[in-house]
Order: sequence, then structure tokens, then C-alpha cells
Amino acid sequence: MRIIPVIDLMGGVVVRAVAGRRHEYRPIRSQLVDSPDPLHVAARLLAVSGATELYVADLDAIITGNPVGNGVRDFLTAVGVEVLFDGGFRTLPNADDFPHPLRPVIASESFGLPTSVGVRWAFSIDLRDGRSLCDSGSPMGLAELAVAAGFRTLIVLDVARVGTDTGPGTTALLGDLRARFPEVELIAGGGIRGASDLARLTDLGIDAVLVASALHDGRLRG
Repeated sequence: MRIIPVIDLMGGVVVRAVAGRRHEYRPIRSQLVDSPDPLHVAARLLAVSGATELYVADLDAIITGNPVGNGVRDFLTAVGVEVLFDGGFRTLPNADDFPHPLRPVIASESFGLPTSVGVRWAFSIDLRDGRSLCDSGSPMGLAELAVAAGFRTLIVLDVARVGTDTGPGTTALLGDLRARFPEVELIAGGGIRGASDLARLTDLGIDAVLVASALHDGRLRG
């Protein structure tokens, strides 16, 4: 089970994401850092988790639908590790703009139904309280379309659980997805509390988990 630290960017700084209420997000307050500077936060998260990759969300782009800003691009280049990157893509980005080690995340909340794409990219099945944020598809239906379109990494993210310390809440769906797609990389996110949740997801055969609050609050270490 890999831990993938999460960095949510808004207004040029790292913010604390809670329950998907983005208008309430504020600069991160953490046991790990004394600054919301993205590179500083990234370095500390990687150090305490032992991770060699990050998940980064450009919330400004996700909320507004505008292109990814130059400041975010500079950060993605400077961070120096593989990054799963949600830039709120409404159309498929140009692959040349996101060379390795960047891996675009095509999120159902922003993009909708998946379409044909390169295999290193990821498709995120975005939920709120277990319900799909894409009106055109159920979670399993979106997964089937994504795999048929060439995605080999699926993320299951319940935004209502993010930062709430309530547990992942998607274990039934994750179990069904693992049984249906044994060859696909499965990543879970939202509500991770600590080691017990990691053990439960490991038992389900989940490959990796997205974590932010549990690292910042000292409840989880690599």
C-alpha cells in the first residue's frame, strides 16, 4: 500500500480541504510546517510519509474552468517527483504539456464521461457521500467506460469525506472495482484516519491511498 500525499493549491498556497466546501478552504495549518508555501509543504509531506509521488489539485482551475496557471506549472516542474495532477480539465490536455513524471488526472466532476486516452493518465471517479458527481454515469459505469477508454489507473475520491477524519466510506465500491478490474491500479481518497484504514484498504487489494489531513495532524506516518 502506497501513501500518496495530497497538496491542494488555491491562490498560490496550500490550503486545508474539508468536506469539499471549497469556499471555506483556508491556508494549511499543520504540525509539519509553519508556512503554506507549496514547495515547503511538499518537501515535508514526502519526508514524513516516505512517499516518492504526490497528488496535486489546482483548485483555482477546478473551480473556474480556467487553464492551469504559470505558478502551478512552475511548482509541478520544481517539486521533482511523479505527480498525479488534477487541473480541472474540461477537455483532454495536450500530452506534450504534461511530460513524465506528470500524470494528468481526468476527473469526472470536471470532465464528465471518460474518452480514449494514454495509459499513464488516471481517471478519478468523484463522489459526494457515495453519489457520483457526474450526472451521466454511476461509479461502476464510469469505471467501465474509463477502462474501455484505456485508463489503467482509477481513483475513487469522496469529496465529502476529505479532511473529516471519518474513514473512507467507499470500501464496498472499491471491493467491487477490485473484483471487476483486477489488472487496474486502484487509488482511494477521502477521510483516511490512520493505520487501521490503510490496513482495511490493503486487505481489499487497493494499491495506494491519497492522504493529507492525517499526515498534517500527526495521525499517520510512513
